Amino acid sequence: MPSYPMQKKTFIAAITLLLQGVALTLQPCQAAQARQADDRMMTASEGDTTVTLLSTLEDGPWPCCYYLLDSNEELAAIPVKEWAGRCADETDWVQGWGPLSNSPDQFLTTPWASTRQALLVRRHFTLTSEQIEALAAGSVSLVCSYDENPRVYVNGTLVWNVNGWNDNAYARFAFSRRQKALLREGDNVVAVSLQRGEGGGHIDTGLYLNYTRTPDGIAAPSSSSRRHRVYRLDGTAVPADAPLPRGIYILDGRKVRVKSEK
Repeated sequence: MPSYPMQKKTFIAAITLLLQGVALTLQPCQAAQARQADDRMMTASEGDTTVTLLSTLEDGPWPCCYYLLDSNEELAAIPVKEWAGRCADETDWVQGWGPLSNSPDQFLTTPWASTRQALLVRRHFTLTSEQIEALAAGSVSLVCSYDENPRVYVNGTLVWNVNGWNDNAYARFAFSRRQKALLREGDNVVAVSLQRGEGGGHIDTGLYLNYTRTPDGIAAPSSSSRRHRVYRLDGTAVPADAPLPRGIYILDGRKVRVKSEK
């Protein structure tokens, strides 16, 4: 039978091995958590970014100012520059919350008697200098649920209109390059008019800026990149007709990132 000192040493050795096993078990978990943190940082710093410029009811009621008109004829007679531009006088407008609707079961935040009155709505949003720079390669999209016959203006210029209504669905419209150029650093206004009509009536709009955020010093490749010689980071050239897997390459003396195979 082993002596007591030997039993003690054996017990200590066993405890040591057990603790080492626990440590080895914990290390992969800690590494996975670190990788997840890195992945979150990568997503935040490099991924596709969506900025909500104007929210829809999905994110709750939204601030606006609105003006009620007695008829569609009165709506047609008002010059657009008097109500849709950035600097239009809002003194006589009602400061409130949207969406506006005549139905208690659909989009109702502020009541609108759409069978008796036409409607004007103005919403302000701000763009930073960084967001203005992102517009060139990014996209701007408008979403709109309407009833009826909406006309949408950005800083006083008509960008989208449609006849009829789409119930509780949302139409989506992407700005053209010329329409994106209407946006400016600082204050901007989206203004919407809707006609009086029979039956239902409502308006809910949203505006979104989408662009790809890349790390400092690494640019996103342009669509014309393959017209120039592309090199891997080891200095070997990529054939012009070869696909580009995800990764970082050298183009015209600078690094570019390919996020999906081209």
